[in-house]
Amino acid sequence: MKRSTKASLLSFVLPGAGLWYCGWRKSAIVNFMLAAAIPIAGLTTDFFSEYFQWVLLAVAAGSAGIAHSMAGSRD
Repeated sequence: MKRSTKASLLSFVLPGAGLWYCGWRKSAIVNFMLAAAIPIAGLTTDFFSEYFQWVLLAVAAGSAGIAHSMAGSRD
């Protein structure tokens, strides 16, 4: 499995894990913190409580995309 694919899958399951796998520790922490802050902020403001699962899916997909593109630059 290519490094970028593995990083993408890891970040889809846990945002930031793929960046951590690639060695970008600070970027991984920032990615995880932002990915955690978005749903928390939405729930506290009751802005998207009805669509919470879709927001989580979008955050996971975005994190996976970032990991895939950053890991692809090193492949």
